[in-house]
Amino acid sequence: MPRPLARAHPRRAAILLAGLAALTVLVAASMAIAKSFTLKVANNVHVTNAAAAQFAVKPVNTHEAVAVGPSGYAVYTFQGETTHHLICKKTSNASTNCWAFWPPVSPSSSSVTKQSGISGKLGTFHNHGTLQLTLNGQPLYYFTPDIMGHNKHQANGDELKTFGSIWHVVKASDPSTGTSMSTTPATSSTPTTPSSWG
Repeated sequence: MPRPLARAHPRRAAILLAGLAALTVLVAASMAIAKSFTLKVANNVHVTNAAAAQFAVKPVNTHEAVAVGPSGYAVYTFQGETTHHLICKKTSNASTNCWAFWPPVSPSSSSVTKQSGISGKLGTFHNHGTLQLTLNGQPLYYFTPDIMGHNKHQANGDELKTFGSIWHVVKASDPSTGTSMSTTPATSSTPTTPSSWG
């Protein structure tokens, strides 16, 4: 009959238990980090819509401070859209699937903060089964060409008219006080899952 590990090798058992305890602490810490979401300010981002000029309401070519998600890409609002009036919709049809071009900013929890320099109140809501970040009640999105271009210092979707309205990059001010964070808790609105994505 095999002997228990603790009796056969007490030192190995202690090392194994210490290793498991350390691993548990690391997993818990990584989950806490993964659950926090901070909307940040990126300075001197090249905001342009030249690559999609055929959809531009007006030409944009400037360098400014904008709000970015944790991965560093600019975030956008859709003019006229709120959590109760969704315009950008997820559909199964490639030509009408707004989310394919404008994926929602999706924190893993409603624990969200923002860096000073970003005006407004953050919140979250459930949009077609996805937790989506809002700013002043407007859902936030990324622009797929920004992500596919792998250039975090360029925002290509400002002032474009697609999917029935106009996209606006979220502008920010240069936080002169460093990187102080707003710790105002996010609000959560009533879950919204439209019955018709049209």
